[in-house]
Amino acid sequence: TTVAVLKKLVEAGKIDPDETTVIYITGNGLKTQEAIQGYVGEPLTIDAKLDSFERALERSRTLDRLEWQQVLV
Repeated sequence: TTVAVLKKLVEAGKIDPDETTVIYITGNGLKTQEAIQGYVGEPLTIDAKLDSFERALERSRTLDRLEWQQVLV
């Protein structure tokens, strides 16, 4: 959203495209997940328990290792 608004402001002549502009993105993206649907996998839902988190973390590490092994082959 922040980048899209900046783009619109530049297009509207409110911000000079030749100037350096700093924008802050303070959110984590959880409220606008629809913006990335189709580009990333579905979010993982886990129980609000430590063991559920630990299982999900280990699964992600295993999948990461498998992906790197495929790249190295």
